[in-house]
Amino acid sequence: MPRLSRAERRRLRKFEKAVERMEPLDRAIFLGIRVDELTYRQLADKHGMTLQQVEQHFANALFVLMQMPTEKPPDWWQFWRW
Repeated sequence: MPRLSRAERRRLRKFEKAVERMEPLDRAIFLGIRVDELTYRQLADKHGMTLQQVEQHFANALFVLMQMPTEKPPDWWQFWRW
């Protein structure tokens, strides 16, 4: 596996922090879909819920990801202000 650049590592860490902020069940559903590549039906059976509940938990997880802060300038930029 090729080495990640500093920017890629920083971006990956941001996603990791967002996933950590998710509610436990939202995180389990999100990781089940995106990492384990399980279907909604498989997750519904695994967690004893309906397909609609799986969809809602996945939507909650995506909402957390959408809340991620946008890229900010590097810290050195403030030293150049006058």
